[in-house]
Amino acid sequence: MKLALHYYAACPFCQMVLRRLPELNIDVELRDVLSQPTFAQEQRQATGRSTVPCLRMESDDGTVSWMYESMDILQHLQKLAS
Repeated sequence: MKLALHYYAACPFCQMVLRRLPELNIDVELRDVLSQPTFAQEQRQATGRSTVPCLRMESDDGTVSWMYESMDILQHLQKLAS
């Protein structure tokens, strides 16, 4: 599974997720939606929302799903790390 976190640096909820990533030891691509507008556009087209943090999850078969809410994202990543 490929994981990508859509975020921006000034978002406190994004920072909460970003601070926990190193201890989870999971490969997550970081996508700053303010410095790379194409990431924001992709998210908006796929979900109709521009809220961050947002975790993009691409399975091995190419299926893409999206997860919002910092606590939900952290719980999901913690399960993957276990």
